[in-house]
Amino acid sequence: MDLASFSTCSSFDFNNCVELENPTLYNVTTSTPSMDVRESWQTTLVKLQMRPGGSSSILRSLERFELDNGYYSPNSRSFTRAEAGKMTRPFPLMCYSFQVSQPGEDYKQFMPGSYELGQRGSTLRTFADFNLQAAIFHKPIASYNPPPYFMQSNDSKAQLPATPPGGDTGNNFTRNLVLSPLPWGRSSSGSNQTILFSVPSQIASIAQLQHADLTGDDRASSIAHQPGNAVGNSYAPPFVERGLTTQLRTDFELIGAPNHTGTKNDARNYYDISYLLNASLWDSYFFSSISSSSTSAPINPALIKLDESSTSSAGLSDPVKAAALLMIDGGFNVNSTDKNAWKAFLASAKHSKHSAGPVDASDAAFPRSLEQISPSAKQPTGTTSDSFSGYRRLTDTQIDSLADEIVKQVRLRGPFLSLSHFVNRALAGITNQPALSRSGALQSAIDESGANINFAGDKNAFSGIRVDSMGSSVPPDRVTLSWKSNGPSADMDGGDRDERPPNLDSSHIDWAYTSTDNNFGTLASVVADQKMLVNYPGGSQYANEQGYRSTGIPGWLTQADVLQVIGTSLSTRSDTFRIRTYGESLNSAGSVVARAYCEAIVQRLPTYVDSQNVATDRGTALNVINQFFGRRYQIISFRWLSPNEI
Repeated sequence: MDLASFSTCSSFDFNNCVELENPTLYNVTTSTPSMDVRESWQTTLVKLQMRPGGSSSILRSLERFELDNGYYSPNSRSFTRAEAGKMTRPFPLMCYSFQVSQPGEDYKQFMPGSYELGQRGSTLRTFADFNLQAAIFHKPIASYNPPPYFMQSNDSKAQLPATPPGGDTGNNFTRNLVLSPLPWGRSSSGSNQTILFSVPSQIASIAQLQHADLTGDDRASSIAHQPGNAVGNSYAPPFVERGLTTQLRTDFELIGAPNHTGTKNDARNYYDISYLLNASLWDSYFFSSISSSSTSAPINPALIKLDESSTSSAGLSDPVKAAALLMIDGGFNVNSTDKNAWKAFLASAKHSKHSAGPVDASDAAFPRSLEQISPSAKQPTGTTSDSFSGYRRLTDTQIDSLADEIVKQVRLRGPFLSLSHFVNRALAGITNQPALSRSGALQSAIDESGANINFAGDKNAFSGIRVDSMGSSVPPDRVTLSWKSNGPSADMDGGDRDERPPNLDSSHIDWAYTSTDNNFGTLASVVADQKMLVNYPGGSQYANEQGYRSTGIPGWLTQADVLQVIGTSLSTRSDTFRIRTYGESLNSAGSVVARAYCEAIVQRLPTYVDSQNVATDRGTALNVINQFFGRRYQIISFRWLSPNEI
């Protein structure tokens, strides 16, 4: 229905509301008129679209919200005729609330006592697996509501008062309105703002495209079930199996025909969009940081002109020719296994200034964006402003640990044949290579160094995050989507087993086996590698592969954050070489009468050995000499060495 606009409204006031009128309701002869909200089938679906005023453009579409409330009496309100006559103002019958699942929130307190974390979207990697700037949020696989939204329904008369004359919203309706704005993080101790995405004024690194909304599939762009910061990152998504980048899966929609278990089965491709974008971008493109209307030097200091003495800059603004006219000053080979070299390279981010402060920071800065409004914390909280509107810096000790872990990853995964090979995770089955397929080399090194939380959970950089519950009042940060009774656990679990919708494939269970009021929807169904589900048969040894709820918050250091700083200097090969040679002179008897040692520094240039071809020529355009010898080498320096220098 079309909703009419109004000038003002208090969130505690029901007077501005949608009224469903039944003029015959109170004309019955019974002395106890009653009202309720009930379904006539298994599901009630609502689609919510938000648009700018007077526009057809969709800002956000929330598709297929479930409004299940059971078939029975708890949501009824009965009145005597005298009471009914006094109900002159609106009153609540049911309360449905939806909010983006926050990693620090203890959602268990809002669910029935028998429920567990992992139901109704109560634990998800919201900031790693979902695009919060997306236009389209849909209900994937057999999930109950479109993740990453957490749903709560309430029909308690104590919390939804219906006493004459009405108009009382109750504390449950206003739970999320007590604090305005509702903080990100953990209840009142969270941050009133969070900076997730920005539009860089100048782009230097491919990794800065992590802020662009590049999610999409075969049907639409700007979809929610892919990481918002996709480019440059490498966490394995839950929607596809670890060994795949694309997987055809089935979305189910309950239609109640020809019976209660009737479903519409919709085959849809799911993607590891980070992997695919990284593979497409990192080895084919770079940002010259030169304005298209300018011929000046690059803004990025890591790039220098090939011939600084030349007064001509023709071609620098050309997207094809620019690469042939620029070189990396101090390029770094990602295949290096020298820990000290990695330390020095990472330490180049030290003393970098950020508008949020501190002004003179000796630690290395790797901010999500330059628009972060809160300063970094020496020890990040993971729950307050430093982690939701701030950014991260690494100490010398943390850089040392990170460099050590990077070297381990290079030896484990290398040699890297391309930058995308270095940036991306390995494509391998979860039972074969879980560590290599979990994330890329750099992200794995960041996490295992303890800059965030490592896989085992025994290294935790955050003061306000508890890895597991262990009896603490602080909710655990592990994702806990679970398996129950031979299927993924229902979002609304209970003892019902009848009228369960059928699975398409008996080898992969999508629907829950137990539910409340025949609501078999389950968020856990989105996990393609079901061995990751808690309590999966066989010990669930892969349950921790689901990761941590706080993954990807602005205070969680990602490899894209690091690549924004160092990515423009990376290479998978060296273009500058030190060559040392030895020569000796022999007399007629074969004895050495003289020895000589020398050293030359040579550099590979974009130009070809034969100048008949220009640097931008490729393939069959090259003459025979250049096809065989390739790029030209130039001697940068030469010196004789003494024996004690060898």
